Formats: sequence, C-alpha cells, structure tokens
Amino acid sequence: YNLLLPGLGLLAVVTLQLFAAPVITGMALCIACAGGTSAGALVLAARGSGAAAALLIVASVALSLFVVAGFSALNLIPPGEFSYAALALYLAAISLLPLLGGFAFQRQFPRLAERLRPPLEKLGSALVILLVVVLAVRHGQAILTGPAEPMLAAALLVLLFALPPLLEQPASWRRTLVLVTLVRNLSLVLSLLVVLPDATAILPTVLAFGLFMYIAAFSLLGLWRRADRRA
Repeated sequence: YNLLLPGLGLLAVVTLQLFAAPVITGMALCIACAGGTSAGALVLAARGSGAAAALLIVASVALSLFVVAGFSALNLIPPGEFSYAALALYLAAISLLPLLGGFAFQRQFPRLAERLRPPLEKLGSALVILLVVVLAVRHGQAILTGPAEPMLAAALLVLLFALPPLLEQPASWRRTLVLVTLVRNLSLVLSLLVVLPDATAILPTVLAFGLFMYIAAFSLLGLWRRADRRA
C-alpha cells in the first residue's frame, strides 16, 4: 500500500505520459518520502493503533532512503547535490530518533508516559491542524488558481494512497493503515527540493499534494468519528 501500489500508479503515469516531467518528479518525491510523523496524532484521534502506526512509520522512513535512491537511478528524481549518507542521517534525526526516544521513555517511565499521553495527543492534533491552516493560507490560492496538472497529480496521489487500504479489516487496523499510508514526510520532500534542479517547477505539485493530503485525512477522520458516535 505504502510504496508498491503508488509506484505502479506512477509507472502508468510515466508510460502514458499524462503529466510534464516536473509534475512526475513531484509525484515521485511524494511517493518516495513515506513515513510522515504527523500521521501518529491523526491515528490516535481516529482510534487507530498508536503502536502499529509508530512501527509502520519507522519502517516507512527506513525504506524511504532506498526508494529515493531507486527513483534517482530511474531518473524519476533528477540527481541533486546530496549524498545518501547525509540523507540517512537526516531521516534518523527528524523521524527515527524521536520515535525511538518515545518508546524508550515509555518503557523507562510507564506511569509518567501514561499521564503525559492525553495532553501530548491534543498538542499533536493541534500542531497538525495548524500546519494545514498555514499551508492553506500561504499556498491555497496559488494552488487552486494555478495550472491544473499539479492539482490533478496531487488528487491522483491521494486516491492511490487512501483507497486501497480502505478495504482492510478490522476498523482499527484500516484507519491506522490508511492514515500512515496517506500522510507523507513533507519535511523530507521539501528538504530534497532545496538541492534538486528545477525545484520551482516541481514545488506546485508538492504543495498541492500536501494540501489535498491533509484535507483527505481530516475528512476521513470526521467520517470515522461520526460513524463511532452512531455506533
């Protein structure tokens, strides 16, 4: 769900030449950079499995390094001025170390971790909402009034990430898998853009996907919460 099916979708897009090269590069970056840590807060709000989400995020972040390298070898991501060793260290710093540190803290101080969990969950949800608002305010008008290709590509990515895992059971696992698959590591995507050629042409696809990604995630969260209240 996280990489194979979206990768096959990207292959179809490239084969059919549906989008321009910068748009395809933006799609490749969003597919390669899995493991967005903000998915954790969304999973908890959706009554998914926090432990499963953390493990999936760690695995996705670890795989991202190899997927970026593979996409670069296939020229889906143009070669930039960065080393994969530096990329690995960056991934560990922004994603793996905080998650592993959280696991260690929970094992060492279980009671304190349990007391801190509710306020930290609320803080995480608030930060995600703030990120969506900032993204919409700063870039929403430019995305919606700009060229259609980036928006179409972003919408296609959201469908590729969100629809297949919706078939999974039970509900807790389905919600966890959908949100972890849908929410990508935009921090890594934007960091890679800094060192890639033609970044200005690639950026609209990334921004459109970031906005659509969070809109889809919060829409699903609202639907699931209403379903829980009816149950």
